[in-house]
Amino acid sequence: MRWLPFAILIFIGTLLEAGNLLNVIALGQWHIRPAVLIVLLVFYAAQMRTREALVASFIIGLLMDISGSQMGPHTVSYLLIGGLVHQAADHLRTHRINHQALMIFAAYLATALIAYWLGALKTGQRQEYAVRIVLLTGFYSACIGPFFWSFLLRVNRGLIAAPSQTPRQRGYFR
Repeated sequence: MRWLPFAILIFIGTLLEAGNLLNVIALGQWHIRPAVLIVLLVFYAAQMRTREALVASFIIGLLMDISGSQMGPHTVSYLLIGGLVHQAADHLRTHRINHQALMIFAAYLATALIAYWLGALKTGQRQEYAVRIVLLTGFYSACIGPFFWSFLLRVNRGLIAAPSQTPRQRGYFR
């Protein structure tokens, strides 16, 4: 994989997450916005080799922490879920829109809940509407994610190396 286009897309995604541009398409009284970095996480974790997927997941999680208010919870959760998405991509057809949406929804729910729990353990602060916001943001990201996915496929065509390994050789412990 070439890391320069990856870095540019991740930088743009981080600016969108941290900035106010996504507020234009925010929904509801809680300002539900799509999670751009989770779409990038699922896309790159599903498309790369194991080591590259883990490094990319760590970088995306670190950038999510930098764009947020706490350091640490998103890095851990994105790394963990990025590895799981990479393993699940062997068994799901990622070219189908409903599978992409399902992976984005499940990955967002898992990362947001893990990061919320880690953040609550770290600071002791809790939000009363956190579960609703997580569910709605995950659903919104899953609805919009496949459109970002098709854009990312066009941008990254030829940039992501074709997997030289068979799915049986791609595991963590092999």
